[in-house]
Parts: sequence; C-alpha cells; structure tokens
Amino acid sequence: MAKGSSFYVKIKHQQQKLKSSNQGDEDNTTTEDFVSDTPDYTEVLCQKKGPKREKALELILNKFTSFQHEFPKDYSITLLDRCLNCIKSDLKSGKCTKETYLASRIIGLLQLDVCYEDDSLAHEILEVSLEKLRSSIYNFYQALKPGSDPSTISCLLDTLAIITFVGRNDAEDTERSMQIIWRFIHEQLVCKPNTQVMISAISAWSFLLASIPTWNISSKHWKGSLSYFSNLLEESDQSVLRIKAAETIAQIVEIDAIEKFSIESMDANDDLLTCKEHGGSMREEKRKHLMNKVKSVVVELSRSSASGRKDLTKSHQTFSTDVIAFLKTGGCPKTSLLIGQDVLSISNWSQLIQVNFMKQFLGSSFVQHVKKNKLLQDFYDFTPRAEAPHRPELYVSNSEEESAGIRYVFQPELEIKNPHYFRVCVSENSILNKEKTQRMKQQRFLSASKNAGYYSVSFGNDEG
Repeated sequence: MAKGSSFYVKIKHQQQKLKSSNQGDEDNTTTEDFVSDTPDYTEVLCQKKGPKREKALELILNKFTSFQHEFPKDYSITLLDRCLNCIKSDLKSGKCTKETYLASRIIGLLQLDVCYEDDSLAHEILEVSLEKLRSSIYNFYQALKPGSDPSTISCLLDTLAIITFVGRNDAEDTERSMQIIWRFIHEQLVCKPNTQVMISAISAWSFLLASIPTWNISSKHWKGSLSYFSNLLEESDQSVLRIKAAETIAQIVEIDAIEKFSIESMDANDDLLTCKEHGGSMREEKRKHLMNKVKSVVVELSRSSASGRKDLTKSHQTFSTDVIAFLKTGGCPKTSLLIGQDVLSISNWSQLIQVNFMKQFLGSSFVQHVKKNKLLQDFYDFTPRAEAPHRPELYVSNSEEESAGIRYVFQPELEIKNPHYFRVCVSENSILNKEKTQRMKQQRFLSASKNAGYYSVSFGNDEG
C-alpha cells in the first residue's frame, strides 16, 4: 500500500521541527546525546552505520518499556517512518538483523502507547505499516535457515496484531490482517513448519478474533478453519501446538460461531444445518465431537508426560483439562491478575487469550500499560481505582478530644503480592477496616455529645 501524500507532508513538517531543534553535524551525534533530547532519536536512525542505528533503537525501546519518559506524539510519524526504513533496509539486503526486531517492537509500542487516544493517527499507522509488515513476514520467513532464531518473525506477527487492534476502524480492518496471517499459515508454515512461528501466528490470529463481535465476523472468510485446528489438535507431534489448537477451538465454541468456521455445519445457502436424528442442531453435535477429540488428546498427552516427555508442562495439562471443562459446561476457569491494588478478573476464553497475548508482547511492563492505557482498560472491562499510597494511619484527628480511644492500630507489613494482602488490608471485613469503622463511630458519638451541650466525659489525657 502506497503512503498517502498527507503522510509525507507530516514527515516533512516533523523533519523541519527536528532540524530546528538539533545543532551540530551528524558525525558528532552520539547515542548519549539523544537520551535527554527526544527529537534526536529519529535523526540517529538516519545514519548509515548499522551499529549506531541499532543502539538508537535499543535506547528508544528502553524508553518505551521503562516508562521513564513519554514520547512526544508530534514525532510519532517520523519515528514510524524511520523504523519502517530500518525494516526496508533489511528487506533489500535479504538479511533479517536485530534492527528489524527492535524496529517492529517500537512500532507496536508506539501505536499502543502514543496513538491509542488518536484514532486517525492510529489508523494511519496501520495503513502505512501493513504492507511492509506483510512482506517482511513472508520474505524473512522464506529466508529463515533451519536452526535459526525465528523470534524476529514472531515479533513482526505480534506487531501486526497490535497495530491492527489499536488502529482498526471496523471489523473489515481486523479481518484483513487476520487474512494476512491465515494465508501465511497455509502458504508458508504448511510447507516449512516452525513450531515457534506457528504458535505466534495462531496467537496473533486468535487475539484479533477476540476483538471482533460475533455478529461482525465474516461468514465466508473462515470456512474450514475449525477443521484446520481440529487436525492440528490430532496430528501435530508438538504438544504445545496441540494445546494452542485446543485453546482456539474453545474460543470459537465460546463465541457461538461454529457455523462461521466450519464447512460441515452449513448448507448451500449458508444456513445452519440441523441434526434431525437427534432432535438438535449441528452446532451441538459439533461441540460434542470437538469435546471428544480434546478428551482423547489430553489422555494421550498425559500419558506422554508420565513417560518423560519434556514438552508438556504441568500448566499445559491443567489448561487441557480446563478446555474439556469448558466444552462440557460452557464455563471458562476463573482466574485473576493483580494490577496495582486492583484485580483484573478473567471470566472467558477470549479475554484469557487477549490477556495472555498482551502479557507476552509487553512483558514486565504489562501492568503499567493496563494501569494507564484506557484502550486496554475498555478492552478488558477493567476500571482501576485511583492510586494512593497506603498509610498506616486510619484516621487523622481534628481536635484533642477526637484523639480519644484507639490511637494506633497495628498494621501488618504485607506486600501487595502477598496472598493475604486483600484479606488483611483491603477487604470490608479486614482488621483495618473494622478499626476504621469503630473509630468513625466514636467520632460521631463525640460530635453528637458536644453539639448536645453535655460534653463532660474525659478521654485519654484530656483535663476535666
């Protein structure tokens, strides 16, 4: 997709601002210079020396992940253009270097951190980046040698999903990116399988699927995809891939869209078939069929694990059991994450997939992003409380007589991560809240007595 004229105009305008803010020639610019001067970031990426560009990208990425500084939105288009040029340079040379990995991560974080509040800017980043990311995924994977690290291709897939999630205008934008991933799976991964890349591709695809309301999902694009995941569940020799397939199957069943992903459940007019022999719908028959498949696979994987297979962890076994429970009852295992002093509750498979994908992409900065990013809060249906330091004082007295009674209450030294923190410090029935309630009752009693004109009781060190 060609870049629009407005994109070039914005770059030219931002470059003029950069030139006016920078002094000295390019050769004298060091990586330390732009640490304290944000506009210098994008200028260093124009240098011809690869090591300097790579160092600049590392420092920019660190800025995004450390939350030490906010990147000015005024320079976002220019930074995007520089990062795309780094990827383009690797495409021309036919070598997938660390520059592409760093640049693609920065593009994703730029979209997530800077542009999530500006719909037009976020959509422009999606449109400008889409084709470059698509060609990079295809070309770099084709050039990937056996035994080489595929993390850059995985990162490109993650970035494609992130910029689509933030910059989409409608379901068509989302499904366009999903189709890029789907074609990559069938055109590249089927012929040249790579477990890590396949997991990344399926994760990105299912993450985007989770962001589309069921009624907006195309009834034509994804025919046969359920069969693909079903075959992967049964035939793959990699247990992690089989678990990923089971997860995606559970997601499709949960959103109640089996007919949109299965050829077998539709007639020639795309109407849902009914199973007259059993008096029910094909959807229910399909659900039972999938449940039996997952059951048999879990039994097989459990036996493999007992015999010493290292690729199936305990969490994978638990997860498989959760999938079976869902297919039986329709309920997702209840889990939660601690976000500051708040709890993010996860109650369905789609949300679990969303959270896991974003945690994998953001790493240790996931909590900070959820705390500050309104888009993620809306996506997860999460409303954080106002952050305030937790103080040991339960009440601040306004006068001497109000300091009567319990003046100090023992407050246990508990970290927020401690499993007893909420029971002891936050719960309505906690010791601290009970003492606070008692204190407030005492205050009301003292105030009422004083207002009534017969305040004559002495407390503590008060003189009669």
